[in-house]
Amino acid sequence: MRLRNICTIVLIAAFIFSARSDFEPFPPTPEGQKYSNEVAFQALSNYTDIAWAMYADAVRDVVRFNMAVYHFRKDPGPETLQNAKDLWIDARKTYGKTECFRFSETPIDELGLEILINAWPVDESYIDYTRDDRDSGIINQPDRYPKINSVYLPKLNEQGGEANVSTGWHTIEFLLWGQDFDTDGPGNRPWTDFTTAKNADRRMTYLVTATEVLRSHLVTVSEEWNPANYDGESGEFFIRHPSRIIRSIMTGIGSMAGREIADERLAAAIRSGSQENEYSCFSDTTHNDLVANMEGLESILFGKFINKSGKVVIDGKGIIDIISSADKELAGRMETQFRSAMMHIEAIPRPFDQIIVAPADSEGRKTIDKAISSLWEFVYSMSVAEKFMELNTRPR
Repeated sequence: MRLRNICTIVLIAAFIFSARSDFEPFPPTPEGQKYSNEVAFQALSNYTDIAWAMYADAVRDVVRFNMAVYHFRKDPGPETLQNAKDLWIDARKTYGKTECFRFSETPIDELGLEILINAWPVDESYIDYTRDDRDSGIINQPDRYPKINSVYLPKLNEQGGEANVSTGWHTIEFLLWGQDFDTDGPGNRPWTDFTTAKNADRRMTYLVTATEVLRSHLVTVSEEWNPANYDGESGEFFIRHPSRIIRSIMTGIGSMAGREIADERLAAAIRSGSQENEYSCFSDTTHNDLVANMEGLESILFGKFINKSGKVVIDGKGIIDIISSADKELAGRMETQFRSAMMHIEAIPRPFDQIIVAPADSEGRKTIDKAISSLWEFVYSMSVAEKFMELNTRPR
């Protein structure tokens, strides 16, 4: 799918509007439609502006991380490895906000790049040595995997199983931190794994290549939202009926909040009782993922995006405003539910893996339970809103 930014259409409409005072840059709300077309148009335009701003930030931070990996390759040592880790954490937090666009028929899923960028869980033995097998993985089997380059690594992704992940954030995370056997901290891969250890040259090549592939894939997704890419084609996303666009976005928000955050990243990890079942298990930074995910959802719900420096880049209508134009009471209830979930997630003690093994009656576990409950209440309300707005009954 080649997504064209609706902001371009807004600019064209604004130009015409300046020339003709009777021009409306949106069709009038049809009789019987529950939500306002004016609010919907403003919110959808804002949605794409936020997407472009978020992904542009994510690309900038991935480039900074990529440069740190190059520095480590040029001058390997404990300091340069730590710097690469620190910038991975920074870039990962920025990327985490963009996950709010998943499950919504947008580029991250339509291009099929999600599984190359963010696949999880990871079978460490598919990539490199493990404590149980010093000769396992692509890195240590040159006869079976002779090539480590930007063409070959993506082709190996999920070959033979979903956990056979060869690219993306968590593959790089494992390469930087190694397996995590410390119950009180992250993994501790020695920097000499990339210099003097067995197959060190292949390990360094893998780290550099995987980082470059991640950067390339993220740039590809980002450019799909770039308003400068408009070339006369309107793209699939915005030639759909507006009700379908709104429904897709609301479905994506509900899926991210419920299936992903509440179920897979919180409830499933707690049910497992294993510290290795946290999302970012090698670096022990799952709490960053959770907070960033909620910040991304908050931005598209309420139409406000604040960048890393604390500057308000975008502030306008959000998806909650479309719902509010149909039912203010329902929208208010949804905001309360979401704010409650966000508050509880921000209050989860760090590191997250300590809560996985904590007693069921511990404060940390209670906080997670409250977050899960609030998230599901919000998701159910989103479903109610979709039904009330009759989004499922309107043309596709």
